[in-house]
Amino acid sequence: MDIICTITDEENKVLESWLGEGQIQPWLQHALDNKLRQRLDATIIEVTDKNPAKLSQEDKLLALKDAVLPTKDERDPTP
Repeated sequence: MDIICTITDEENKVLESWLGEGQIQPWLQHALDNKLRQRLDATIIEVTDKNPAKLSQEDKLLALKDAVLPTKDERDPTP
C-alpha cells in the first residue's frame, strides 16, 4: 500500500536541512514502522492472551490474522 504525505516546499526545506537531502522518506518510514509496532503490540495485549515481547513480527501478525478488531468508534464512543 502506498501512503502519500504532502508537505510544503518550506517544510521540505526544513526537514532536508535537519535530516539531509533525500532522507525524508526513510525518516517517515521509520516513524510509521515504530508507531505500527507500538499499536501492534497494544492490540496483541488487548485481543489475545499472548505476550508481544515474546513474539516475532510474523507471529504477531499471525496471532491477529483472524481476530475481530474493534473499530475506532467501538473503542472510543463519542458522547
